[in-house]
Amino acid sequence: MSSPNVDDMFGIVTSTAYWMAKQLPYRVPRAPLIRAGATALADAIATHDPTMPVGLETWCREHVRRAIREVIAGRFEV
Repeated sequence: MSSPNVDDMFGIVTSTAYWMAKQLPYRVPRAPLIRAGATALADAIATHDPTMPVGLETWCREHVRRAIREVIAGRFEV
């Protein structure tokens, strides 16, 4: 089985960006959130160790959420 890549798991980025933007009381453009999430996803896939107790999908979701939260906090000063 080949290793997963960003294209295989990109749904994590788009769904997380959509959900997190909807939670805010003001409008947030999703493009910067998706860019940050895609970078975090690539990093998560590259750094995940199969021997970790956390699965790859959970690991990726954690990284993507953290990156998107940082963009929102830094750019929109929540």
